[in-house]
Amino acid sequence: MTERKKSLSFETCILIAAVLFIACPTGIPKGTAYIYVRFMLPGNLTNASAKKPGSMIIGPESGWNIASYRLTFTEDNGEVITKTIDKAGGELSIKAGNWILLAEGLTADGAVIVQKETQVLAQAGKRISIQIMLHLAQGKGSLQLAFSPNQSLPPDWRYFISLEYRGLPGDPTFQGPALLSTDIPATQMDYQVNELESGNYSLSVQVRDTSSASIAGCIATVLILPEQTSIGSCSISLPNPSATISLSTPKLELSANAAIAIERYLNRNRSVLVPFAIAEGQTNLDVEWYQNGVKIEKAQEEATQCLPGHRVFLAPSEESDAQMSISMDALLSDRNSGISQAFSNSSSLLAGPLSDQIEWVQSIDYKAALSPSLHNRNNPENAGTGNLQMAKWVAASPSGLIAVAGLDESNALHLFYSPSGKQAALGGSGYEIPSSVGWIRLWRDKISIGKDKKNPDIVSISLDGSLIAAAASTGKWIRLYRLDNSGSIASKIDIVSGLDEAPEFGDIRAMRFTADSARLFILANSPTKVLVFNTEKLFNGEHLCEKESSFAELFSNSPSPSISMQDMMLLDDDWIAACSSKKAIVFFVKYSSINNSFASGTMFESGPNSESLGEPRSIAFDDSNDRCYVISHNRKLHLFEKLDPLSPYALSMTFSLSADLNDVKWLALVKKSSGGTYLVTGGNNGLGIISLDANGHPITQSSLNSQEANPSGIISVNNVAVLGESIILTGYKSGIVAMFDILGL
Repeated sequence: MTERKKSLSFETCILIAAVLFIACPTGIPKGTAYIYVRFMLPGNLTNASAKKPGSMIIGPESGWNIASYRLTFTEDNGEVITKTIDKAGGELSIKAGNWILLAEGLTADGAVIVQKETQVLAQAGKRISIQIMLHLAQGKGSLQLAFSPNQSLPPDWRYFISLEYRGLPGDPTFQGPALLSTDIPATQMDYQVNELESGNYSLSVQVRDTSSASIAGCIATVLILPEQTSIGSCSISLPNPSATISLSTPKLELSANAAIAIERYLNRNRSVLVPFAIAEGQTNLDVEWYQNGVKIEKAQEEATQCLPGHRVFLAPSEESDAQMSISMDALLSDRNSGISQAFSNSSSLLAGPLSDQIEWVQSIDYKAALSPSLHNRNNPENAGTGNLQMAKWVAASPSGLIAVAGLDESNALHLFYSPSGKQAALGGSGYEIPSSVGWIRLWRDKISIGKDKKNPDIVSISLDGSLIAAAASTGKWIRLYRLDNSGSIASKIDIVSGLDEAPEFGDIRAMRFTADSARLFILANSPTKVLVFNTEKLFNGEHLCEKESSFAELFSNSPSPSISMQDMMLLDDDWIAACSSKKAIVFFVKYSSINNSFASGTMFESGPNSESLGEPRSIAFDDSNDRCYVISHNRKLHLFEKLDPLSPYALSMTFSLSADLNDVKWLALVKKSSGGTYLVTGGNNGLGIISLDANGHPITQSSLNSQEANPSGIISVNNVAVLGESIILTGYKSGIVAMFDILGL
């Protein structure tokens, strides 16, 4: 082809293309892009906008809903284009380019509530779809809070208020203001704060008397929005005393220590029994009971064989199933001086979850720390915070002591006493105190070592109730308490890894006292070993470990020095059972208390037909039959027994459990006086009950789950303790400690 023909052909193509372009009216204009945008609000803000009356979220009442969205596009050359849409999604056109987009959600009066900055590359002739996750805009707002006590408060009492910043919804990187705390007279009916940074706050209000004891309190979440006012109320619920009590109870301290049961939730089908303790030496004190303001004209019940040094009185109760709440007041009068003082207890009566094998009895929450205590009354650390926290661990002793880690503050340890199972006298006749009796609060101790707050999540109590050990599973410390007969703290010491001749330890998985309280066994994972401390030497200032041994030393065929142990149990026949979840191994080690020495034992790495043991999580022991149970994560229950008293433990049976008992963390054994034996499991799926036959084999299995709003607190069980024939569990994030009874024989 000649050059002239090529040129004509090229010019012809250009002409045809130009004609086609002009003739096509539906073509996309050059330099324009289309964007479909959708806005998403942060979840905290969405929930607040849909809050219901009675909820614990305080926010603006009205006028802050987003009416429109403003989009400001800024190009690299400084050009700015602003567009507005009135819906949470829509399409718009914009000149092609590389834009910085600032999206803002506006109220009807133009206040910016939410915003987000992002980059948009708009290409000519193309459509793009973007979803913008908005966050709460930075700005200033205000709070108006009204106090609504159910009765007039004394003029010398005060409200203690704290606002703790929790974050900017949608923007976890924003650092808010420091803790705001103040106190105002209890006669003041409202409180206002201006110029608050926007975001979520935790509000805590406490009512304190002249001795700074917390009498009542409330908690709520406050949402502050830019240029908006959050309005809410704080209900202060004090028990309603009768007119006689309110007129005859000046706020004077009596010469006797006194305590009343904690605030709690109760099963409507159970009678309500409220305990009250006074020093035995105060014989000239009278106790009168008032139920919902009405004096109880019945014989006084008194418990026997309870806390040494104290008399425990019980309020007689004939509770109606129809009554949904109860306010029980104890009026303590000194016959010699005539001084009187009222101590009050309020409870909620609710129907708990139903099961064929187990019955919910009662639950306690953070308000337990707001009630009077028997010990440490003048210690400022004894007053509760009124802030809901996780209930991380519970331990109990046959003497009736109940220790709880967490509950109302992360670094707090609480000690309660339950007279359940003890004998009481009423009108000359005796009876056994039921499990529905309230708990007496003994003390609350905040654990700090040096200047550092420590957060315990493992607790152990000795069988005689004389010692308590508290530690953190991720920490390198142990707090040890020595108690007197009445549960008061006689002394306390701290063991810190590597300090004062203490051994190196960390990642604590289990703590167990020997039956005589002479030694404390610690199972640690960092490194993996068992530590044995002499408790008497510890309180004499000797932090040396009496015995230290690793499983690699005890077993020549141990898989590795670090095998990630999970649980340990001291058996009554001088054997120690331990398990590794990661390596799926169960160990039995012989221990001599006389020589304080370990002997090589038995290691189990598989079950019948060489099946895996699963992931062993927890151990329980039946001392009357020398039966040891190990439960695994994959719904397997292993039974270990001895052929004769002199032989070692052997795996006799492995049982498959129902699907309801999956994801188990904890195992405990309960023996009833009627002869029945049960295994209780706790985990992320709630509570499980396994009844055993005479051979220790499972007969029936059942489970009990709960909705989050249910005060039984069993939606997720962190650990389980046994008190007499009752079960006590920690509900972890629910902040609840709950008690259950097993039904049947």
